[in-house]
Amino acid sequence: MDRIAQRRIQRVDTRTGARTADRDPVIAEAALTICARGREAMVVMRTPGPSGEDAELVRGLLHAEGVADAVALAIRQVEADVVEVDLDPATLAPRALTSTAACGVCGRAAIADLELRAREVAAEWTVGAAVIAGLPAALRARQAAFDATGGLHAAGLFDRAGALRALREDVGRHNAVDKLVGWGLATGVDFAASILVLSGRLGYELAQKAVVAGVPVLAAVSAPTTLAIDVCERFGVTACGFVRDGRLNVYSHGHRVDP
Repeated sequence: MDRIAQRRIQRVDTRTGARTADRDPVIAEAALTICARGREAMVVMRTPGPSGEDAELVRGLLHAEGVADAVALAIRQVEADVVEVDLDPATLAPRALTSTAACGVCGRAAIADLELRAREVAAEWTVGAAVIAGLPAALRARQAAFDATGGLHAAGLFDRAGALRALREDVGRHNAVDKLVGWGLATGVDFAASILVLSGRLGYELAQKAVVAGVPVLAAVSAPTTLAIDVCERFGVTACGFVRDGRLNVYSHGHRVDP
């Protein structure tokens, strides 16, 4: 499946009342079936991408869910929308979480679950606030598919100097991060010396993916949620939100941000 498709549309101008037939590029969204040793185990919705991105997505997803040895798992694309994983199918059974909402007991349950499969991020380096403030623009400048469609989230991994290491786009913000983490696991990137930049808001699931990967600094263009902040605070991650127009808010572990 092509990543970008053309669809017939009508452009409507409310100022003049004009209605014009046209065609518009639209980002693709399709189901990806994940099979474990020949048995269908999971289906996720994602944006089809270049060769290898589906395997990155699956590897990053399994790593975030605490699957042992996700780095070394044999993952292969057997059809356009089917990926095969050399894994016991029972490992991919739906996990039972009470909730991911920051509602007191629910929030504590989510953090307790994460404590079973993640360690505190202990990196002690610092990064200039001006470097962080410039990262969303650097991310946006490389979003080719977003430029064409306006319909994608992006996640980018930068080094401490602000140089882009890799970028992934997807209709799902979680997928974009999973693809990026999957790429990093396969290439051996040093997550502990990296900054993860998100094109949207920072929610719990994105924060926990950063924690499991071991990323010390998170920067989001939009707002964080309370539970995302709690997770970052608990696991030693610097969380920055509203990173735009040369400004940013630091919500946790601000000692890494050098003004």
